[in-house]
Amino acid sequence: DTIRKMLKLACVTKRDMVYDLGSGDGRALIIAAKEFHAKAVGIERNRLLVLLSSWIINRNKLQDKIKIIHDDIFKKNLKNADVILMYLSHKLTQGLKSKFKKELKKGTRIVSASHPIVGWEEVRRIRTGHFYSYLYKI
Repeated sequence: DTIRKMLKLACVTKRDMVYDLGSGDGRALIIAAKEFHAKAVGIERNRLLVLLSSWIINRNKLQDKIKIIHDDIFKKNLKNADVILMYLSHKLTQGLKSKFKKELKKGTRIVSASHPIVGWEEVRRIRTGHFYSYLYKI
């Protein structure tokens, strides 16, 4: 339910390319593709989670809509993203600010779960589970 609220907060549509930074088992990507009909890219550093999420995506026959990249989120260019989802630590969230400013196009929506981007003005904040999720727009 938290993921659905985050995707709704970002107003995800079938025209969007959703990037999940630290995509874990891929559940946010799968919900974005199945329920919101968006294309999605997951960037995950943990090799086992990449294997697991790839298996789940293939099992759901979503490999034409979802791509998993095994890499560090700071090393991959995010310029194609329309929406960024992230549920990262406070330190990682703050560390991405300059990358976002440099790489993301105007209008890109960023949804950060649990940690606001310090110094940025949020467009909206909603309660998602036991924490808030914050929407920002480039």
